[in-house]
Amino acid sequence: MSVLPAPRLRVPDRPQRRAGALLVLCAAAGMASAADLTDLPLEQLLTLEVYSAAKYLQKSSQAPAMVTVINAADIRRFGWRTLGDVARSVRGLYVGYDRNYSYLGQRGFLRPGDYNTRFLLLIDGSRVNDAVYDQAPMGGEFPLELALVERIEFVPGPGSSIYGSNAFFGVINVVTKKAADLPGTQAALEAGSASARKASASTSWHSAGGADFLLAASAYRNGGRDLYYPEFDSADQHHGVASGLDYERGERLRASATSGAFSVSLTHARRLKGVPTASFFQPFNDPRSSTTDRQTYIDAAYHASAGKTEQFNGRLFWGAYLSEGDYVNDDATRSLNRDGSSARWWGVELSLVSTRHAGHTLLAGLDFQRDYRLHQYTYDITPHASYLDDQRAASRAGLYLQDEMALSSSTLLNLGLRYDRNSGLAGVTSPRVALIHQLDGATTVKLIHGAAFRAPNAFERYYAYPGAGGQLPNPALGSETIHSSELALVRQLGERARFSASLFNNVVLGLVTQVQPPGVPESHFENGARIRAHGAELEYQQRWQSGATLRASVSLARVGQGQQVNAPERLAKFNLAGPLPAAGWGGAIEAQYVGPRGAAPAYWLANANLVRARWRPNVELSLGVYNLFGQRYFDPGSVEHRQALIAQDGRTLRARIGYAF
Repeated sequence: MSVLPAPRLRVPDRPQRRAGALLVLCAAAGMASAADLTDLPLEQLLTLEVYSAAKYLQKSSQAPAMVTVINAADIRRFGWRTLGDVARSVRGLYVGYDRNYSYLGQRGFLRPGDYNTRFLLLIDGSRVNDAVYDQAPMGGEFPLELALVERIEFVPGPGSSIYGSNAFFGVINVVTKKAADLPGTQAALEAGSASARKASASTSWHSAGGADFLLAASAYRNGGRDLYYPEFDSADQHHGVASGLDYERGERLRASATSGAFSVSLTHARRLKGVPTASFFQPFNDPRSSTTDRQTYIDAAYHASAGKTEQFNGRLFWGAYLSEGDYVNDDATRSLNRDGSSARWWGVELSLVSTRHAGHTLLAGLDFQRDYRLHQYTYDITPHASYLDDQRAASRAGLYLQDEMALSSSTLLNLGLRYDRNSGLAGVTSPRVALIHQLDGATTVKLIHGAAFRAPNAFERYYAYPGAGGQLPNPALGSETIHSSELALVRQLGERARFSASLFNNVVLGLVTQVQPPGVPESHFENGARIRAHGAELEYQQRWQSGATLRASVSLARVGQGQQVNAPERLAKFNLAGPLPAAGWGGAIEAQYVGPRGAAPAYWLANANLVRARWRPNVELSLGVYNLFGQRYFDPGSVEHRQALIAQDGRTLRARIGYAF
């Protein structure tokens, strides 16, 4: 394949603007699907269009952020199993796991006990964060099979100027495959360590009327390992061994249809996870302790061009979320307590992208979400005793405007502003400004400054459970805000290599923090003090003529003194993939260094994966080894655990076989 010269940053005149560059998200979900991205030279990979930074397609070099793109080929070659696995490979991101849920941190920031409320997670542009906890599911609770993912765009930095609440540290947009990407019928079986197994299948078809349909389903089971916790090492507590309690099982369903300008999708998932850590002061090694998550999302989108200069985008969505935990009371009765929440919401988003005025790309939009059920409850099952039954409703609405201006043939100025209003809270204005300048054909500099906010969720404001280890409500809780500045440089080194560097400074105000005053048995949330974090990120990428690829990064972050954090100051990532000498086989290896986090020591971790694309006609085989060298490592335990350190998995194996009918 010929190598194209490095493109200069250029904003064409109005007649040269093409409407395709203004596709709405539902159309963006299918972009780049026709080609295997591993077949493209690096320079073309680096100039692929991204959607999520500005809500329209643009070259990544022109985006008002340092966007990271993970494509389907990356997921397949590295054998990533969850969205958390993908995040671990991205520069600056860190994932913790407490044997129940996975928690995402960035640039030195993940406080003990935090949920993933400061990242906005989207599937094809539609919000996945639930309406009670505002949590973004990252581990086994993520409702979509990664085999159905076409690409993942991670936009670091404040994104509230176009996305509103929760786009605090970044936006993750998971773009799904369409029917054309998964032709016919396919099936796969997986098996691995700890009795793990999974079955999945998908089918797609094209109707006589021109519509495309996709249906996919999967089910998985994992028996888990027996785990030892020295904090419970006594004869009456099974000598600290949680036996058979680390299990996980669930099902996922995905259906989508596309016809012309219309698309509709359904995503449904259920997950049951055993809790081996005896969190929340439970008796140790009781098999009744578990959590259940059930999610359903329905999304309908429409996009239409008005001539050559305007594109109208519309979206209507509905969501449902159920989260329940069964916890054993640590008293003489050993009765079972059920603590949970149920949410229902619907919403609409309308936007218009215009290039009518030469040198300007204008975006204007509004969105509204009605949370018509926010139900939190806690009760003992037998004998029945209710401690919390809180039912309410809420709304959120936002207006946003953005203008990308061409100041010259090599300089862009991106200005964005959004106003949000959430029920019971003061209005919030979120600006963003980005100056993007191409110094020469190979070097681009970006100066980005913006503000974002996160509205306190229903759990933080209204959850109440009396007594030791309980929680008091705080309806007066306010929003937290972040002011972020970033200076980034991207340098293309020849035809097949690229180096990027970023310096960032984040200042967080009014951080929502869980506190427990002396002498008070319950904790509560309140707005905390100012926190500052600053640091640097370096990344190098290369692609060889053979098809091998390398991505390596180093991240440094420093948080203000005296602040309790659960994230490392130093991260290092190394990802290498390519063809092997054995005919038909491809291999990938990744290594990750995570610095100390509180009491948790630093560790190195390596994973390896082999893929045989055509082991037999229509058959693909993959073999993965995770924690290749069997490293013993830990994540810090948060306030609900008696464990200061929670041990992570040792060496784990997985085999997968797929068949295309």
